[in-house]
Amino acid sequence: MRIGFDFDKVFINYPPFLPYFLVDFLYKGTSVFRKTTASTASLHYRFPGFIEQRIRIFSHYPLFRSLINDNIEALKKLTMGKNKKTYLVSSRFSFLKKRTDAILEKYKLHSYFDDIYFNYENQQPHVFKEQTIKKLKLDTYIDDDLQLSLYLSKKIPTLTIYWITGGKTKSHMLPRNVIAVKDLRELENYIH
Repeated sequence: MRIGFDFDKVFINYPPFLPYFLVDFLYKGTSVFRKTTASTASLHYRFPGFIEQRIRIFSHYPLFRSLINDNIEALKKLTMGKNKKTYLVSSRFSFLKKRTDAILEKYKLHSYFDDIYFNYENQQPHVFKEQTIKKLKLDTYIDDDLQLSLYLSKKIPTLTIYWITGGKTKSHMLPRNVIAVKDLRELENYIH
């Protein structure tokens, strides 16, 4: 089994002083306010300007990005089987490379994955993830972004996607290949 994982809100928390909806708005712009049942073909993420990049670099300082320990513990259990390959596939842009490297080092995250992929060529995040997932021939992908999960479910119908809700309630019916879970601990019920 080949499993891919997103990074932020899967293994690393957002800064404690920023609410999720604000981070989502800054990342996706006004598309946040569109209904998630609308076509995902128009999915688009903002590339921040210079000032916002500086703010994001500051907010990605490792001090502000705590590890989601329950998900790391669940990852350790999930990867105990011999026939599992794990990949970190994150759409973080290149201006965050130094901060990302510092977080990976601080939490020794390299040891949990067979390989790690970041969007350092600054592609649209959903395009980067789609291409990387196809290249790696992943069976399963875990992400906290519902719109992106819906996009991937259409583009790669053979992919099983676990959408981490973080306790949010499901707002509508999900496609058959998207499964809502609160956190990685619930994956033990699905992945053996």
